[in-house]
Amino acid sequence: MADPTLTAAAALDAIEEGVLVHDSRQLVYANRAAGELLGVDRDDLRARSDVAPPCECLSESGAPLKDDEWPVIGALRTGRAQRPRVLGIRQPGGAVRWLRVCARPYGRTILTSLLDVTAQRRAEDDAAALAARLDGGTTGVLSPREHQVVELLAAGLTGEEVADRLGISPATVRVHIRNATGKLGASTRTQAVAIAVARGEVAAP
Repeated sequence: MADPTLTAAAALDAIEEGVLVHDSRQLVYANRAAGELLGVDRDDLRARSDVAPPCECLSESGAPLKDDEWPVIGALRTGRAQRPRVLGIRQPGGAVRWLRVCARPYGRTILTSLLDVTAQRRAEDDAAALAARLDGGTTGVLSPREHQVVELLAAGLTGEEVADRLGISPATVRVHIRNATGKLGASTRTQAVAIAVARGEVAAP
């Protein structure tokens, strides 16, 4: 019978999402994708004995990330799952790779996942740049409820979380998103949020 541990390790190495496992403050596992996404050799990752960011990281705004903002540290400090964060990883050539980082504690073990969202981030930047070049003729086109929905999406809430927050059904939220997307000339909700932020319709997260 195959060793289930080896089977699990092989499966984790086959996926494109990075996985880090810390046992208390010691990194005990990093899959193939984690090393590639962070730009750090996997053996070097495994040799680490702390929970600080393993490479140069940026906040979503592009500012240098403070060590205590690294989600792993937050999960260890609070004992609670950390809200997913988009963080930038500075590559050797100077380019930035954007990752969605989630850290969740299981007892003394912290499981961290890393998902490459660089393409999505670039699409949002492109949409914001396009909106910035347009005149202000459509500023303020959102209804009060559409404005609330888009503002909560900009803050990182999901459609279901928006529904819970506003006390309306997810279907109604989808209608508001569809209407706001059309009014803002966007093709996706991500573009709608980016355009709304660029136009000043809603505050930047």
